Order: sequence, then structure tokens, then C-alpha cells
Amino acid sequence: MELKQIAKRVYYFPSQANIGVITYEDKSAVLIDSGLDEEAGRKILKALEEKGLSLKAIVNTHSHADHCGGNSFLKRKQGVKIYAPEVESAIIQFPCLEPFYLFSGASPPNELKNKFLMAQPSEVDYIIKKNERKLRFGETDLEIVPLPGHSPNQIGIGAEGVLFCADAVFSQEVLRKHKIPFYADVDKARETLEFLRGSGYNLFVPSHAQPMASIEELAKAHLEAIGGIEKHVLENCKQPKTAEEITRQICNIYSINLSTVQQYFLMKTAITAYLSSLHERKKLKNSIIGNSMTWETESEEMIK
Repeated sequence: MELKQIAKRVYYFPSQANIGVITYEDKSAVLIDSGLDEEAGRKILKALEEKGLSLKAIVNTHSHADHCGGNSFLKRKQGVKIYAPEVESAIIQFPCLEPFYLFSGASPPNELKNKFLMAQPSEVDYIIKKNERKLRFGETDLEIVPLPGHSPNQIGIGAEGVLFCADAVFSQEVLRKHKIPFYADVDKARETLEFLRGSGYNLFVPSHAQPMASIEELAKAHLEAIGGIEKHVLENCKQPKTAEEITRQICNIYSINLSTVQQYFLMKTAITAYLSSLHERKKLKNSIIGNSMTWETESEEMIK
């Protein structure tokens, strides 16, 4: 891994999930996320040691495995202190919760028990409370920025005008490839995107995109994607449909071919988040018909 400097005390490792590094005092370092697994952890540690940096802590932005999978190795090897937000910290400590909730709270099949959904468990030393807005390391303050939506309590970390904004946005390439970004809460995701558009950071570092001076265009693209998906859901619910039927129809519209159990449950969860959002905004109603829950538009006007 190559460590790239982007501000006086701020660096990042470009990777499949970008990892932030913030230095303080003399040669101490805080990691923003830790990659997918032990291999990522080894590469991080080696690169930091080559720069003469001593890793002291990890701040996890959220609990998805590609952001906390290196925790266990780095804690075991370096004795680092791990910080994570409420809710996310529970899944980091008990990764089995991730496939558990994807499988509707039942014991999941083995296809959902893999390193992409279940990181190695790691103890969280400090749980970041909902209203906390800074973490202090030595004389350095890191800004805690709530960015929920992609996961229930995702945060970003700000320092020296740089915002590590986790999975609040993805690159245009990722958006074009996957078409339906994963959100646990669509309404919170929309609020986060609007916040990012109006925020005044000098540089944004998403986990799955290149650092950028302006996030306006990317945030707008995500908001447009959300609007498009909502419209298709409503148009396909003129007659009562189950979540399974809606998922299949939306995938067909976007030419998405689900070929694995993992893909299926991630997509079904993502579509279900839209059903919940539209229902709460009184654009969809649900009913139990023939022992199945169905979803239907409240009126033709709601589709517009």
C-alpha cells in the first residue's frame, strides 16, 4: 500500500476501500477504517512502519466488513484502541449480526457467512455516542460527522479541511455498475447527501472513489438515482406486489442479474428500504393478502 499525503497531518491509502491516516504528536497515527481482512491489516502496518509511524487507534466509520475487517489483526499485533459509533460498534464486536439481519433475523445460510459480510470480531474500546462531535488524540481534535443512510449510524471523520466520508457516496463508475446503491435508510441517505452538497470541506475522501475538491456532482447523481428507483417502485406497485416480486421487477428494469445468495439478500434489503421509506411518506400502503405482505401505491397521484 502507498501512503499519500493530502494535508499537513492527513494521509490516505488508496485501495478498494480507501483508508485514512491522521497523525498527531510526533509519529503517532490514527487509522480511519482498516480494510477487509488480515492481509489489509498487514499491508497497512508495514506501510506505516516504513514511514516511521506508530499506529495507536482505529476509528471505524461503520460496521461493514470492508471497513473493519483489519481491526482484529491490528489490535492483536499492535494493541490499538478501537473507536466506533453506537449500533455499528455492536456489529463490529458481533459480526454475525450482519448476515443475521440480512436473513430477516433468522439463522443465515452459510452463503451469507463469508468475510465480505462477517469481519473477524474485534472489541470496541470506545463507543462514540450519538451527540459526540469530536475525538481528541494528543492535542489533535478529529471531527465526528454523522452520515447515516448507507448503514444505520455511519459517521465521517474530518481533519484539516478533509472529510473522510465513508460510503455516503460511491464513484460514478460504481454507481453505473451496481445501479442501485445499498442504503439501510433511504431518507437518512437523502439527508446525508444534501448535507454533503452544502458542506464546506476542502477535500472529500469517499471510501470507494477518488478524493475530490467538490462532492456536488456526485451527491447529485446519487440523489437522482434515488429518485429514479423510487419512481420505478411506485410504477410497479399499481397492483399489490410482494417485496420479492418488486425486487425481481426492479432488477429486470435495471438489467441486474442476481447470481449469488449474497447478491440476492443485499438487493432485497436495499429495495425493502425503499418500501419502508415510501410507506412512511404515505406513498405506499401495505396489506396482508393470501398470507403474504403486499405493497401498493396509495393513489395514481403518488407516482408523480
